[in-house]
Amino acid sequence: MKKFRAALKNKSNWPSLATLVLILGCSLFSFWDTKFSEQARSAAFALVAVEFFIMLVVHLEEVKGAIGEIRDDAPKGVQLSKWNNNLDGQIIKEAEEELFFSGYDISRLGLNREELLALSERIQVRLLAMNMDDKTVRELFEATFGREPGQKSLDHLRPYASKTNIKIHTIDFPMSIYVTARDINKATGRMQVGFLSYTKSGYNSHCLDLTTADKDWYDYYKTQIDLLWTASKEWTPQTKEGTP
Repeated sequence: MKKFRAALKNKSNWPSLATLVLILGCSLFSFWDTKFSEQARSAAFALVAVEFFIMLVVHLEEVKGAIGEIRDDAPKGVQLSKWNNNLDGQIIKEAEEELFFSGYDISRLGLNREELLALSERIQVRLLAMNMDDKTVRELFEATFGREPGQKSLDHLRPYASKTNIKIHTIDFPMSIYVTARDINKATGRMQVGFLSYTKSGYNSHCLDLTTADKDWYDYYKTQIDLLWTASKEWTPQTKEGTP
């Protein structure tokens, strides 16, 4: 009886209950009116068919709803797309503790000089670039990517060199990614990782938009950022005579 009462409380069982009641009613009525027996059987079969159709539709809708919920809750997966400057701006805006930029010369920062200086009053900023002040590094870049670098020096980074919250590091070898990232050591971290391509100029190749939900990919590129930073050295602007 408990199971029966529980079944009655479930609205999805009500069409079956109504069909059962009508069939029983038709069956009982046929005992008093034998002429009605044929009509009663036809009505019973019709009611069963209608009930089956209703249950089928309800079941299909429930299945569609369940599939929709699974699809909405499922991880979206890593998407490869063109570099998104709007996402760059969003990552910068959402930063709570730190921003990280890397590229062969950091000529693309996603914000202008005044904005970066103002931002550094609030959070830490790390800039990682190839040492374009070194002719050997520039030649290595050209051999690796099949084009001349856009910048022949890192003079455009001079305004940031003396700022306490801005750290500028360089490496003496090519790196194949450029990154805008925020708070990479926090659970809310996010990064946009682009790929430097052979013969393609500028930051117009494909990229990944990653959050900590993309665990394996996120952890991989976070490790790459950490390793590159460890392998780098602090940059000191050269004087006009070429000495620090």
